[in-house]
Amino acid sequence: MIDRLSGRVGRFALPAALALTLAGCGSSGSSSTGEPSSAQKLGNILMFQSTTPPPVNQLPTDDDVNFICPQVIIADGGAAIRAQSGPDSGSLRSQVSITTVARECTPVGKDGAFTLKVGAEGRILVGPAGGPGSYGATLITQVMRNNQVIARRSARVGGTIPSGQTGADFSHVESNISVPAGSGEVEIIVGLSHGGGEPARRRRR
Repeated sequence: MIDRLSGRVGRFALPAALALTLAGCGSSGSSSTGEPSSAQKLGNILMFQSTTPPPVNQLPTDDDVNFICPQVIIADGGAAIRAQSGPDSGSLRSQVSITTVARECTPVGKDGAFTLKVGAEGRILVGPAGGPGSYGATLITQVMRNNQVIARRSARVGGTIPSGQTGADFSHVESNISVPAGSGEVEIIVGLSHGGGEPARRRRR
């Protein structure tokens, strides 16, 4: 049986939600009503194309117990970006942040190659100097091995905040990323950028 939440072994693994301390934005933990958390819903979408999983007896199994899906790393400086009109806190127009990440790995053959899906959810907040309108950022996804880029994707994420509201959620999934067989640790790195030209940088450990 796939260990869907621990991320220890299996073709699908889900890391813990990245909780950002932002004004007006809570963490994405489990609700008191027993509803799935944001991280669980994103993982279900990646694996089952639904926010809820099928019955236990319909869950897939994994014969290759030696395969470990790499963790998703948030790029250094890429967890959140801000737009400001000045240096003080009252000049904040908007903030876009990543709140949850997940990934699904599907082995291809027996040589270690696999295909990858990477999902991210986030939150847009309007600051004191902001107002209704469309806000966004570029989400960059990179797969690296031995400091070499294997795959790189960029996508515009964001949303529209109507009058009377201070925030909105967004989600994005990158699919069909091919990771060839090879030696060395594979790293999945995601991060936000104001534009599309800056590569995601590995978070320092």
